[in-house]
Amino acid sequence: MTDWKNIILPKYEVRKTEAQKTRFIDMLKETYGEKMRVEESKKSDKSRNIIFGDPEKAKAVFTAHYDTCVFMPLPNFITPMNFPVYLIYQIFMVAVIYLPLVLMILAATALTSGLSETVQTAVNEVILFAYLIGFLLFMRKGPANRHTVNDNTSGVVTVLTLLDKLGCDGEYAFILFDNEEKGMKGSRAYAKAYPNVKKHKLIINLDCVSDGDNILLLCSKTVKKDSFCKDILERANTVLPQYGKSPIIPKGFTFYPSDQTSFNRYIALSALKKSKLVGYYMDKIHTHKDTEFDERNIEALVSLFSPEIEV
Repeated sequence: MTDWKNIILPKYEVRKTEAQKTRFIDMLKETYGEKMRVEESKKSDKSRNIIFGDPEKAKAVFTAHYDTCVFMPLPNFITPMNFPVYLIYQIFMVAVIYLPLVLMILAATALTSGLSETVQTAVNEVILFAYLIGFLLFMRKGPANRHTVNDNTSGVVTVLTLLDKLGCDGEYAFILFDNEEKGMKGSRAYAKAYPNVKKHKLIINLDCVSDGDNILLLCSKTVKKDSFCKDILERANTVLPQYGKSPIIPKGFTFYPSDQTSFNRYIALSALKKSKLVGYYMDKIHTHKDTEFDERNIEALVSLFSPEIEV
């Protein structure tokens, strides 16, 4: 079986520009040939989704996003089961982002104190407009995060390993979505183009699965009670501990922002750490510290889904 971790990380870890994505796609074509196809959305932010098999006919569709985010000085800190902490951190992030703008406006106001109010207002408006445009350009065209081990090379490696193990000739299909980091544009474009998949097919999404000993299995309401979901949750309680991992099967409000939200029926999987202060959490992603790859996580997830799946 192909060792995807050691193929992708040395040469294809960064997948942000069109050229970088093309190199990654061409590498996959060399391996899978006619088993894969690339579908490109027609909107300005074109997304190139990589598809293996026929999701319209498959019983289950394994997915992960393959694009790379912009480097950020602060991590995207996610607490799926503690929304107040998540909200506080997001407010903190906004404050950090806009602090330079506030300081620039204060400095400009002081420097133009002898001028008319109209001139001061105009100067401040120019600063505000320039800052917002600069920020938007940075988020879209800024430097790529050079380390993407957890987010989301880990999901890509898991999906490709499952593809090799399960095959894509009938019961299973696999999709690597583009532009998740730009607002899940790849998965949304695919869901819009294929309403049957959006409404009826089971999406098993793997995002950030290599850094943490606790595996979140977040099921949508539409699949929580069906036999497939119950079987997977039961297997998780047996299989994951064999690899030193603990399953997290939420009972209360839980959120995880990723591509599965573009579809109606899903199981979302991610790896989390745990602390007494905030509970389960994810850190390091979107920064240069995203370097943790626990191979046991991928082995555990592949084992979880390896037996015959009945949906």
